Amino acid sequence: EKTKEPYLVPVDGSWSDLEITGVKLTYFYEMLTNFPSQRVTVFLDACFSGRARNQGLVAARGVKIVPKETQQAVKKKLIVFTASSGNQSSLPYTEKEHGLFTYFLIKKLDETNGNITYEELSNYLKEQVSIKSVMINGKEQSPQTNVSSEIGNEWQYWKFAE
Repeated sequence: EKTKEPYLVPVDGSWSDLEITGVKLTYFYEMLTNFPSQRVTVFLDACFSGRARNQGLVAARGVKIVPKETQQAVKKKLIVFTASSGNQSSLPYTEKEHGLFTYFLIKKLDETNGNITYEELSNYLKEQVSIKSVMINGKEQSPQTNVSSEIGNEWQYWKFAE
């Protein structure tokens, strides 16, 4: 709460001991890019609002956190697809037994056999999740795609099937 650093914390993780039960997001990104690679792609169906999908972490902690911006942590050949923006929650698609973001991600990759560009997938996820979130959950959820400045616009033409 003091540093507003985003952490990846499992639903059953302890907020009182983040160093043991969580992973600082900037550290996670750093570890992924420590080794030579052509590109690193992360799909993050998580949110940084202090809420969990199936339980109210905000209620349990009594605090809502607005996280630090992590765009500057996206370096080298790293591209991160996130399920939500800012302090939005990453919501469920209960009928499909997935997160809304994960459901549409898997659906599109399956339909296309990975023969889709990163930009096409990014646009599809933003459109489908944004629309379905309001229809299904009555709340906004806007996926984001964060790209290292070192990549420039070349990411838009990459394909998953390559």
